Amino acid sequence: MQTLPPFDELKAMAENEPEKLEALRLAMSEEVIHNASSEMQPRLRAQMSHINHVIAKGKNPNHTNIMLMAELQQQLKRFAQALNAPETLTEHQADITPFRRPESTDQSVSS
Repeated sequence: MQTLPPFDELKAMAENEPEKLEALRLAMSEEVIHNASSEMQPRLRAQMSHINHVIAKGKNPNHTNIMLMAELQQQLKRFAQALNAPETLTEHQADITPFRRPESTDQSVSS
């Protein structure tokens, strides 16, 4: 398994070769997913896709970090909820309204 380079090397990559740092992030993430159980891989890929989406919305590195931290805090809150009050995870129910196609009001005039 690949090891994470020292902080100073990562910092230099971020400043001088951001595309190389991004490639490292993706490669290491893929390696973690590949080494996970087959049951966990789809969930990890979904999580990775979500993280990539958050990163893509970032306007700059600081903004991206703030958005990722907010995502992590939301996940930790949900994890704590699952541990402390699992019944609250399913107490919300949606009202399902069937879709009804509008009635056709074809008033075209024949010539």
